[in-house]
Amino acid sequence: MSGTKLLLDTNVALYLLRGDRSAADAIHGQKVVISFITRMELLGKPGLSKAELKRIEAFVNEWPMVEFDRAIMDAAIVIRREYRLKLPDAIIAATAIALDVPLLTADADFQRLKGELRLMFYEV
Repeated sequence: MSGTKLLLDTNVALYLLRGDRSAADAIHGQKVVISFITRMELLGKPGLSKAELKRIEAFVNEWPMVEFDRAIMDAAIVIRREYRLKLPDAIIAATAIALDVPLLTADADFQRLKGELRLMFYEV
């Protein structure tokens, strides 16, 4: 699957930030993009030190970030309503669907969208 574009879920981003080699191997050679939600979730965590913020900012700047737009918003509304995902997860799923790319995640909740969403599961 080398060279394939994929959307990185926040939970996998956290594994990468912790130095998880398996997560790094999972994205090696991939064209990774992140959602603005992932950026917000990572940088919005309370209690981060200045050093942690700097490290996370550098991390999220490694990949292109997908901005919020009307197509993602409309898809997220439907996903949230029909599949009862948390709003951040609904937005991330909608982003992957709008971009027509797989979502790399460790979150089994996304299986609810099987058939609508291409998933790549990262197993811890």
